[in-house]
This record gives sequence, C-alpha cells and structure tokens, in this order.
Amino acid sequence: MTQTIINDDKIISTIKENDKNYILSLLAENGKIYTLSTFASLLDKRAYFTINKEGELKRKDNNLIVPFFAYCNDNELLAQTILEKSDLKERNKISKINRFSNIDEEKLKENFLKTLTNGGLEFSLKYGKELFLRSKDEFFKTALFFSLMGELKSLKSLVVLGFKKLMSNQEYNENLLYLVISFLTKYRDNFYFYEVAETAEKNFDIKEFLESNKNILNSKEGLGALSSLVAIKELEANKQEKFIQKINNELTSLKKLTPLNSTEEYLLTFFL
Repeated sequence: MTQTIINDDKIISTIKENDKNYILSLLAENGKIYTLSTFASLLDKRAYFTINKEGELKRKDNNLIVPFFAYCNDNELLAQTILEKSDLKERNKISKINRFSNIDEEKLKENFLKTLTNGGLEFSLKYGKELFLRSKDEFFKTALFFSLMGELKSLKSLVVLGFKKLMSNQEYNENLLYLVISFLTKYRDNFYFYEVAETAEKNFDIKEFLESNKNILNSKEGLGALSSLVAIKELEANKQEKFIQKINNELTSLKKLTPLNSTEEYLLTFFL
C-alpha cells in the first residue's frame, strides 16, 4: 500500500481546523502506526512539570498516546485523541537520530539504561535506536527494566508495553521511538522504593491486594501496578523478585492516591 506523504502545513491545519474526518481517512488508508507517527511532532512535551516564581510545582499529564493507540481499535476514538492531545505550542521538529554502530551490544544496553536514568534524551535516543535495530528483545527488556524502577503513577511500564505491542509487526518507526524515549527521560521519577527493595515476600499477591483495595485498583497507582506486573514477566526470573517487592512496598505505603483520567480509565480495562 502506498502511504500518503503529508507536509507540515497540512498537519498543522488539520489540528487547527479540528478536521477529524481527515484523520479518520488517514487511519483507514494507512493504519494506526503511520497516523500516529505523522502527528508525533505535536504530541511530545518539552517538560512534564512546571514551576512558578513561588516554587509551586505542577505536573502535566503522562503522555499515554502510544499505549492508547496500541490497545484501542476504534478509529473514532483514535482520531479524537489525536485532536485532543496535539498541542501546537509544544510542536517539536523530530530530527534524524544517529546510530552508534561501533559499540558492542552489552555496552549499548548499559549506556541506554544509564542515559534513561540520567534523563539524557539525546544519547538515550542514539543508544536506544541502535539497540532497537540490533535486538528488539534487548531494547524492550532494558526499557521495561528502567520503567519498573520508577514510581507506579509514572505509568512508564504502560508506555513501553504499548510501544512493544505497536512494534510487534513493525520493523522500526523513528517518530514513535522518539515519543517513547522523550517521555521516559523527561518525566522526572522517584527511585526510592526500588532502591530499598530486597527479596519479595512469598505471601504477597499484588492482584489479590488490589482486588481487596478497589480504591487503589481504580487509581493511577493501581494501573501502574497492573501494567508493571505484565512488564515484570518480560524480564529474566532473577530480576523479578526485587520489582515485586518494590511494588509491595509502594502500594502498602500509599498515603494519597492519584485519580485516573478518562484515557487511563479506558486503558485500565485491558489489564483487569
């Protein structure tokens, strides 16, 4: 199938004019991945929190456009989500990502994890692209490992799982890789519960705990826990127990829950 080549002016006018029918035609003719990739430059964020002169912090919503496209097959909802989430003020030209073809795979994995953890977007993109093109399996294991280190409400595991689902029958897409790694590096995270986690308690069942605590289940932390459980199964057995204990510690220490927005409520249904 020949895919439509769309210039920047058409992308911008589609959002300005709220042209849902045009996005629906793109979805019908070219599919989800191409359509999402086309609008990627309007779906990124420069930062995920702001601070005013009084020192008050305000977080922006997590960027869940990738998992939404992965799990949703309703073109009407997908087109509407493109219109709602695209932000002309945040428009960001996505440049070609260079490769590190002279680095061995073990060093690539190490450097990819380090740059994700340090929040280094430029080099995370380069190491991530190279690792993805050499071994998708190792790319996703590394990205999921990193995503599991952070707090549940970041929903980073959900974003990586969504990307993995979209890429299951796709060789590579640079714009979607950019969206995912941009979110992973720019969303400031908290590694405390990972740092203090040790051996998992054998009698702690996370799903059972959530079923018994519906208020937590139906929160951003609950969605984060359920998607993290799926992500943990992608890792080697010897790496799983520490993450189970990390989730245990975090869930049982919660003092305040983060409510779900409509997108998160929709995505929760796929993990129950």
